[in-house]
Amino acid sequence: MRLRISCVIGGLFGVILSVFLLLLQSHFVVAASDTVVYDKAQKAQSGFLAILETLVNIDSATGDQQGLTQVENLVIEQLKSVDADVKTIDATPSAGRNILATIQGTGKRKILLLAHTDTVFDKEKAAQHPFKIVDGKAYGLGVMDDKGGILLGIEALKILRELNFQEFGTITFLINPDEEKGSLGSRELIKETAKKHDIALVLEFGSPEDKVTSWRKGIGYYGLEVKGRAAHAGAEPEKGCNALLEAAFQTLQLRNLGDRNKQTTVNFTVFQAGDRRNIIPDSAKVQADVRVLQAQEYTRLERDFTRLSQNKLLPCTEIKVISERGRPPFPPNAKTDALVKKAQAIYQTIGLKLGVEGSGGGTDGNYAASVGTSTLDALGPVGGGAHSPDEYINLDRIAPRIYLLTKLLMDLGSAN
Repeated sequence: MRLRISCVIGGLFGVILSVFLLLLQSHFVVAASDTVVYDKAQKAQSGFLAILETLVNIDSATGDQQGLTQVENLVIEQLKSVDADVKTIDATPSAGRNILATIQGTGKRKILLLAHTDTVFDKEKAAQHPFKIVDGKAYGLGVMDDKGGILLGIEALKILRELNFQEFGTITFLINPDEEKGSLGSRELIKETAKKHDIALVLEFGSPEDKVTSWRKGIGYYGLEVKGRAAHAGAEPEKGCNALLEAAFQTLQLRNLGDRNKQTTVNFTVFQAGDRRNIIPDSAKVQADVRVLQAQEYTRLERDFTRLSQNKLLPCTEIKVISERGRPPFPPNAKTDALVKKAQAIYQTIGLKLGVEGSGGGTDGNYAASVGTSTLDALGPVGGGAHSPDEYINLDRIAPRIYLLTKLLMDLGSAN
């Protein structure tokens, strides 16, 4: 009996030991794989910076056809170097082209990468603020928003090619030329493409604290146009109907339409009225920046703008309400939270902590999320000073971010 029990215990111990050894072996295989990927990410940094310098020193403001074409051609050349099938689609009414690059794998998961070639900086500004590296930071106009994001995506694709990793279904890289002004010539293409993919990874910049973005507010363009009646301000002002005064009154009564509990903000930012000191202004225009996290807030604000504007200071004026919906909201959701956890786990393998935040600023990730595609934003380079002459990326986070994106493509692409 004792012998039989000993045999059973011995057999169980053997099974447990075998399972333990298999798990241990699996761990070392994964760890080795991670080391190879990170080593390649580190080696990619010098090439990344060399190409980034070339791109950053080219002006490519939204609408700058010549500059956008130069940047697009260089990006297309890089995408073809990883054997991507590249096609371009006109971005009318915007200048430039939408670049759609596709790589086919042997798996099933379809992943969309999003980035953009345009910047907010006017023509000839790049020469005034050329690419430079100072104290562990690379500076330049568009260095992180979003030329660094484009190249980070390309470097990740290069590593997949070097590893001969093909266990994804499809990786599509969509790069548009008009993100900084609402993506008018690309938003429909983004939404239609996102619908065909399981996951969207947005290569906008990560904050200086090294965070990704799990939600973003939608953007609305609201305001008023006021029509009055002109008159001489000194000789017969009583014959006029002052559109400026009515616009000011309306601004004051509409300014509190935001809702802090719903994170809805209404900020009046532009006021236009009159062009001569001695004339009662017969027209005025007021514009407000609106941000919402819940789509139904657009409808509520449209209703409240119309209702409250009927209460006038001057009955002689006519008021037209302006309400235009821009990017839809990208609210917090479980699918994005799962992607955040995956990204954080990957970052931990190289001893780094990945933060997460939400943002009042919108990106093309808003469009991808709006059609139900699992979306994670701010996977580009880490830096600061966005939209300013002091825009920069941190050199010590280039390789980690290339590694993070590469591993996300591998892990998400090969998942069932």
